[in-house]
Formats: sequence, C-alpha cells, structure tokens
Amino acid sequence: MIKYKNNRQRLAAEKIDDYQVGVFAFTDNGKLVLVTGRKSADWILPKGNTDKHCSDREQAREEAFEEAGLEGTMKWKYNEFDTSGKVKKLRVYPMKIKKLLKDFPERKERKRILISFDEAEKMVGKDLTEIIRCMRRKVS
Repeated sequence: MIKYKNNRQRLAAEKIDDYQVGVFAFTDNGKLVLVTGRKSADWILPKGNTDKHCSDREQAREEAFEEAGLEGTMKWKYNEFDTSGKVKKLRVYPMKIKKLLKDFPERKERKRILISFDEAEKMVGKDLTEIIRCMRRKVS
C-alpha cells in the first residue's frame, strides 16, 4: 500500500488528477495539524490537486499555507498512499512546523486543530488513520 518514490522532475504528471499532494505537518512535541474539508466537517490533512506548472513539493507547501496557515520545513522525499475516493493516490510530504499563522486564505472556510498523533488517529477515517500511523513512525 505504501510506496516511496523520488520526485526527480519535481513536476506533476501530465494528467493532473492522477493524485493529490498534501502535508503531514507536525511539531517537535508530537502534535499534528488537521483541517476540516471545505464541504464537510471531516478532519483531513492539508492537501490539494497538483498543478502541472508547479512542483509537487511546492504545491503541497501552498496547500499547507492556504488551508491551515502553516509555514515550515519540508523534506524532498514523499510517501505515496493508495486511498479510496475520487482521487486514488495521495503524495504526502513531511513538514516540520515553524509557524502557525492566525491569518491565512481559507481560515473562514475551514477549522484547524493541533492535536496529538493518538488523538488525531481517533478523529479521522480509516485511510487517514493508516497514513498517520505510517508517517508518525517516519518523523518520530
């Protein structure tokens, strides 16, 4: 289920709806940022569609800022997960949070929470629980 790939070209695939990119945004003390979806109250990782004119990594950084007001350090290596839903794959970049901004573009459209990994696993769906478990081992 989990695939590790190196994005050497750093650009999205020709067909930009093949996968989404997101961030696993965490703090030094084992906290994770989750946001609600725009159209639902479900808790999710900040994520979004790819852009063929932007690297996956930069698009993930942009989604983190727009959806959750996050600034941080991101690794180049991502983890790819198979998911259920409209988009079947999610590329997740680890992001160590440096700043949690109060003012960000989607602050009125989403809720944001900073919680422990354990609590996050209880609040999300099955796919995301598996992603959190895998990613927390990588960053702990």
